[in-house]
Amino acid sequence: MTPLDEGKFICKEDESSMLMASLILIPVVFGIVLYKLPLKLGKIVLLGVQVYLLALAVFLFLQTAENPQLYQILGGTSPILNIALHGNRWSLLLVVVTNLLFGLGFVYKLFDEFFDGKLMLLYLILQGLTSGIFLTDDLFNLFILFEVSTVVTTLLLMFKKDGRVVYDALYYLMTQMISMMFFLFGIGFLYRLFGVLSISEIANLIAFAPATELILPFSLMMAGLCFKLGMFPMYGWVSRAYSLNSAPITQVAVMSSIMMKTSLYWLFKLHELFLPAFDYTLVLTLFAVATSILAAAKAISQKDIRLILAYSTVSQIGFMVAANLIGDYYSQAGSMYHVVGHAVFKMVLFLAAGMIVGKYETADIYEIRGVLSKIPTAGVALIVGMLAITGFPFTSGSVSKYFMTAGLGNFWQEILFWLMSFATVLVFVKFASMFLPTENNGQGKFQIRAIKRFVVFSLVILVLGQGFLMSWGINYLLAVSLTINLGSFLIKGLIYLLLVGLAVVVYQRFFHQKRFWYDTMEHSLSFSRMCLVLVAFFTMLVIYGVLIV
Repeated sequence: MTPLDEGKFICKEDESSMLMASLILIPVVFGIVLYKLPLKLGKIVLLGVQVYLLALAVFLFLQTAENPQLYQILGGTSPILNIALHGNRWSLLLVVVTNLLFGLGFVYKLFDEFFDGKLMLLYLILQGLTSGIFLTDDLFNLFILFEVSTVVTTLLLMFKKDGRVVYDALYYLMTQMISMMFFLFGIGFLYRLFGVLSISEIANLIAFAPATELILPFSLMMAGLCFKLGMFPMYGWVSRAYSLNSAPITQVAVMSSIMMKTSLYWLFKLHELFLPAFDYTLVLTLFAVATSILAAAKAISQKDIRLILAYSTVSQIGFMVAANLIGDYYSQAGSMYHVVGHAVFKMVLFLAAGMIVGKYETADIYEIRGVLSKIPTAGVALIVGMLAITGFPFTSGSVSKYFMTAGLGNFWQEILFWLMSFATVLVFVKFASMFLPTENNGQGKFQIRAIKRFVVFSLVILVLGQGFLMSWGINYLLAVSLTINLGSFLIKGLIYLLLVGLAVVVYQRFFHQKRFWYDTMEHSLSFSRMCLVLVAFFTMLVIYGVLIV
């Protein structure tokens, strides 16, 4: 049981909980309205809507201090027959982060030439769907929300169409839909067994069901979620989705910082839901560790700075899954705080990358040098983002990683943790090469508007604030009681500095300009092979379940 799930399914209805549906419906309704309004008026209304949604999300989050469980039933009174929404401190915190980052993403793109009613419509729909994924208490509704958000994401990925873009976007769409078919079949088996789709009701019944009958639905649903997260060996779709030049940079930023967290949230939730029947911690942890290390290796083999960041996200997903599953109360709280922190500093990194690609007119990391002198805004943002994601002392990443290690049970778990941390540092040693001086002056015509600088620096302040708040931030945001031992914190900071030094040496010795390594790791799988890998992953989960039950 995680720190935020005590009394998880004892739900109380409160007047404030009736507002949860507004977080889903208002973006969709206003997206349709703004599509028809004149663009200038639409932008003004859009900003007002974003302020309201963020204020509403914060209000509901604050309500959980008094009522830890907010529950809303739409269209009736029965959670079995009607649509139900369930919000706790953890899910509502993610909703706050969702609306904050979507709002800042809108501001970032507000004056771009291709910002129009269609873009507003798609983004607002995606914003509402994302909040719905975090708040729904119904498995079939969860499937629908995932599927529709995939379609909207695909439309955004090929916003500026050309032949190759359409092909890669359709590859993304088809692979995601296949993975969610597995998820749907798992829901079908659960419904056949329990006769309900309410997650709260299933939680009350699952301890009484035969464990052997739960292996198949769990494996189907978990395979679908792990595919959407890009976990090893199913990260072949990542290179197709994140390198599309037609996609607005805010879209790939949202995918990495927010959309990946929806699947991560439900992986944690479903793993805990099925714990009374069986424990898949070992196998999921092994895949998570493999994902963290091998996705980092994929990141190092990339030339496109967007793909380096994308595979880094997949690597961090494995890192957070492993820490959440194998640790105790401290480690689970640390992984949750890292989920929130990662959403913010990955948004910073992608938006800064967008500035760099626009200015240098290339995404090739080997052609980008002197970033700090040529684009100070992007340079400062990159430095702060890299320090946070690698765990530099007194950043949000260092706080979350401190609690992750504090909750580990033995020496070997801690070795795995530092190995995964080393993989992350290694990726950003390569990323930092953009700061090296060069004669390439980055003379592109791309101009960075003041509003873009404002958004990026706002995110930088959030990243720094999460670190400076230290234990107060994690205690208040997650409603847990944890303290930091300053001596232990400084020792871990020293270990971090040693890892950085080692990573510099290892990168220069084994990875820098090693063509064999790049040629080996760069390849992505075809659609048919990705489907085969998904089936193999599902089969392994089933076999493991049969062995442990």
